Amino acid sequence: MRILVFNCGSSSLKFELVELDTGLVSRRTLARGAVEEIGRQARYAFHAGPAGGAPATGNKPLGDHAGAACFALDWLESSLGAPLRRLDGCAHRVVHGGERLVAPALVGDETIAAIEQASVFAPLHNPAALAVVRAAGERLAGVRAVVVTDTAFHQTMPEHAQSYALPRSLAARRGIRRFGFHGIGHAYMLERYAELTGVAPEQLDLVTLQLGAGCSACAVAAGRSVDTSMGLTPLEGLMMARRSGDLDPAIVGYLARSEKLSLAEVERLLDEQSGLLGVSELSADMRELEAEAARDPQGPAALAIRMFCYRVRKYIGAYLAVLGGADAVIFAGGIGEHSALVRAEVCAGLKRLGIILDPGKNAAAGAGEASISTDDSPVKVQVIPLDEELYIARAAARLLAG
Repeated sequence: MRILVFNCGSSSLKFELVELDTGLVSRRTLARGAVEEIGRQARYAFHAGPAGGAPATGNKPLGDHAGAACFALDWLESSLGAPLRRLDGCAHRVVHGGERLVAPALVGDETIAAIEQASVFAPLHNPAALAVVRAAGERLAGVRAVVVTDTAFHQTMPEHAQSYALPRSLAARRGIRRFGFHGIGHAYMLERYAELTGVAPEQLDLVTLQLGAGCSACAVAAGRSVDTSMGLTPLEGLMMARRSGDLDPAIVGYLARSEKLSLAEVERLLDEQSGLLGVSELSADMRELEAEAARDPQGPAALAIRMFCYRVRKYIGAYLAVLGGADAVIFAGGIGEHSALVRAEVCAGLKRLGIILDPGKNAAAGAGEASISTDDSPVKVQVIPLDEELYIARAAARLLAG
C-alpha cells in the first residue's frame, strides 16, 4: 500500500510517501521532506527516494500550513508524478483527538468536527493539522484520508489516572481530564520493542520515555497505556526544552499578581520560556548545555541537566510502582536517542529497582537501536529511535484494509 503521511507541528510540516509491504512490516520510502518556520520565510528540504543524494532545499514565504502542504504536493507531483496518483491513502497526525477520536479514523464531517472541538486544548496544533487535512483533501480528490491522534493511545488509562482532583461536575462540564500526548511515539516504542524481542505487545510491561523538545513518560501495562506524564495539555509532566512541566499551580496566580502579567502571558512563560532554557538562561538544546556543563560543572547549565534527569528518574520510579515492575525502560526522542550522559544520569542509582545500565554499551550507542543494560539487568534498557511516520502509515493502512 502507498500512504502519504503528513506530520504537522505548530510551525512545521513533515511528510513521507511510504510504500508498505503486504504484511505492513517493512516499508520503502519514495519521498520525504520537511518545511520549517511556517508563517515566516520558511525553510524546506525535500528528498526523492529513501536516502542519499542532494535534497531540494531553499527558502520560500509560506504563510500557513495549507500553503506548505500545497507546496509539498506540487513538489511531489513534479518529482514523482505517477506514484502520487496511485495513492491508497493519505494519513495525518493530529495532536489532540479529544473525547471522540479514540482510534484512527477516516476523515469525514464527524472527524473534522471532533478535531475542531478538541482545538480548544491544542490551539497551536489542531487548527494547523486541520488546514493540512483540508488542503490535501482538495488536491487528492478520491484518495481516502485517515487521522491518527497523539491522544488515542492513552484512552486506555483508567478513570483514576485520567481524572484531576477537581469538582467532578465542573470537570465533566468543561471536559477537563488527563488526555496525554506523544501517544504515537509511545505506541511505536511498544510496537518496535515487541518486534525486537519477539514478545507480543499484550505481554509487555514497559516504561517508555520520549525525551526531546517535548518530553513525556508512559506506563504501559500488558500493551496498554495506563498512565502518562502529560495531561490536559502538553505542559504537564516532565521538564522539557522550553516547558516547565509539573509545578505548584499556585505559581500561576502568584506570577500574575507579582509580575502584573495576564494569564496568557503566564501561560506563554511556562510554555515557551521555562524548562532547560529558563533554568540555564542559555539554550533549550541539550547538546549546548552539555558542552557548557563540562566547562562549568556548578553552573546553571549543569543545574538544568541535573533537574531534567532527576525528574525523569522520579517518573520512572513512579511508573515502576504503578506497574509493579517492568520488562524494560525505553529511551527515544532527540535527547533520549543521542545523549549518553542523560541516559546515564537518569538510570543512576536505580539498581535496587532492577535497572542496571552498562556504561560501555551506553557510551557506544549511536544513532540507531541499542540495548544499553547489562546482560543480567532484571529490567532491560533499550534505545529505540522514533519512526512516527511508519507507525502512522501502518495504522492508516490497517484501517483502510479493514
